[in-house]
Amino acid sequence: MEEAERCDRLAILNEGKLVALGTPEELKREIGGDVILLDARDAESMAERIRTRFNVNARVLGGQVRLERENGHRFITDVVEAFPGEIEAISVSKPSLEDVFIHRTGHKFWNADVEGPS
Repeated sequence: MEEAERCDRLAILNEGKLVALGTPEELKREIGGDVILLDARDAESMAERIRTRFNVNARVLGGQVRLERENGHRFITDVVEAFPGEIEAISVSKPSLEDVFIHRTGHKFWNADVEGPS
């Protein structure tokens, strides 16, 4: 992914199909905000309750609740206040190319079952 960040134009493939094409900055802008990852004891339940309460696309990926939201740093305050004591950790970051891949495919670039490059 580091090399991909330096490309002029990037094509992302998934299972032999083109899922994204553009400059790294164009692709990251399509996320439309920040990427928020939440750790909770019951990630599935937390994702469902966040979807219901805030009408956002929250899903579980790698045991964490993942969502994309404009002004994520403000949104997390609402989430923490809505579910006091239930969230164990939170991270908010600007989108990466890995996030673009997840956004377009619904899964991470490397599966835990498949060993990544050495």
